[in-house]
Amino acid sequence: MHVTLAIQAIQASRGPGEPTSRIPGIAVLVILLLIVIAGVAGIVSPRWRRRAPRAIGLMAGGLVAAYLVGRGIAEFWLVDYSSPASYRDARGGPTLAGVFAVHSGPGLIILIAAAVWLGRRRQRASTG
Repeated sequence: MHVTLAIQAIQASRGPGEPTSRIPGIAVLVILLLIVIAGVAGIVSPRWRRRAPRAIGLMAGGLVAAYLVGRGIAEFWLVDYSSPASYRDARGGPTLAGVFAVHSGPGLIILIAAAVWLGRRRQRASTG
């Protein structure tokens, strides 16, 4: 019942002229499904009782990060560079730099943080 309410809330948050996108609804369903699976595993196994919160956090964070990186990359193809009116009312508008900062900035920050994390992990593995 709660999943249905979550999907309805996502659909109701769209504006009247916005295209329908099922990606946020599917993402919410995947996160809820992962929480249920990890919760059941935590009930069954004492070992998973300790690991479930971390697994849920990593899965949900990974899903959000993948969405933000994908949206940041897609924004370069979605913007009509020749028509400033197309991005004037977008978040971060009226400038093109502001639109890219708002839409592609979070994805760029995630990619930089992942590169730093992987670099440190590789450095620890080689020295350690």
